[in-house]
Amino acid sequence: MKSPAAMKPWLKGLIALLCLIAAGMSLWLSVEKWSGRIDSLAGCGAGSGCANVLGSKWSVVFGHVPVSAFSFLLYVLIFLSLGLNLGARAEAARWFRSLAAWMCLWAAVWFTGLQVWVIGALCPYCMTMHGVGVLLGLTILVGEREKRGAQKRGLAMILAVFCVIGLSVVQYFGPEPPTHRVDTVDHLVGDAGGADDIHFMGEGSVVTFLNGRKSYRVGVLPHLGAVDAKYVVVEYFDYTCEACREMHIYLEEAVARHPGELAVVVLPIPLNRSCNPNLAEGMKDHENACELARLGLKVWRADPSKFPEFHRNLFELQGLPIEAAESMAYGLVGEDKMSAGDDDWVDAILAQNVRDYQLLSRKSPVMPKLLLTGSVVVQGVMKDGQTLESLLKEHLGLK
Repeated sequence: MKSPAAMKPWLKGLIALLCLIAAGMSLWLSVEKWSGRIDSLAGCGAGSGCANVLGSKWSVVFGHVPVSAFSFLLYVLIFLSLGLNLGARAEAARWFRSLAAWMCLWAAVWFTGLQVWVIGALCPYCMTMHGVGVLLGLTILVGEREKRGAQKRGLAMILAVFCVIGLSVVQYFGPEPPTHRVDTVDHLVGDAGGADDIHFMGEGSVVTFLNGRKSYRVGVLPHLGAVDAKYVVVEYFDYTCEACREMHIYLEEAVARHPGELAVVVLPIPLNRSCNPNLAEGMKDHENACELARLGLKVWRADPSKFPEFHRNLFELQGLPIEAAESMAYGLVGEDKMSAGDDDWVDAILAQNVRDYQLLSRKSPVMPKLLLTGSVVVQGVMKDGQTLESLLKEHLGLK
């Protein structure tokens, strides 16, 4: 049997170049996924189509391993196969490249279909990577086509289909990826927790976090639960954030399950650059986020007894026009108290919250952020209230 002709240098160079580009993109996406920085990618802010795709169960295998890690391995193997150009090894390498090419094509079909019809959102980074993969696959199939070996090429196409189907089955029945991360944040700069930190000003009980470098006066700050509760956690949130709405439900349920034992200091961080310049690049501005945050703080300052109800209403009626929210606040508290509100205090609290957000977001910009105890910070929302309950018991010792 006549040995197949050696691959043309220009074809080998083109395939090698496409492999390097695709492998580099796959490795980069894998690192960003593992590090939890997907929300900070340009155009991939929280709530964007990109974040929805990269945060879905279809972006991982076995609940933790990024799909892009497997594509990285595939592209590396294709690149290495280019060095096998003698005898039987060359024939095996050629057949493997045919298999890999079909896998690239079928995978592009599968993941594009998922984004369009299942997730309902597109990730530009993923689509670019699949585009390079399709170009690589077509280059291999067209550039290395032979008159002989049609049966083997057909087998490679069928086997590639089964490989992609196998991947889809594993993903479908596999565990959901975690929607939150537990970090240790042991650094804060400046005078956080000192006399210049408005969270520490005033009188009453104090809770301390981050190795004693951040303190909060519970009674002075907006909170849910008893001011003298044995356990106090601190939540940074945004009224326009869907994940924050879910976390609010879980926290409110937890406070109700542990009356007198658990309290939550709630500090708004608006996801809008008009009052939060520390928002990560790529994250979208949330409409009315600044106005709602100020309104919530004004209600607390005007009448703390009415704050829990107003706080709950802003989440339950998420998307409410700002005029309607203002009307609700004035109707609940009264025009006299609202008009006499301390705007300087509101602005100072908001500014400090934004500074804290910058420091707490060094590992991830994801919201909400929950200080549990010591240096433990939960970033993102849990999949259910039981997960939060388990974390509270584990880190606080809550019974």
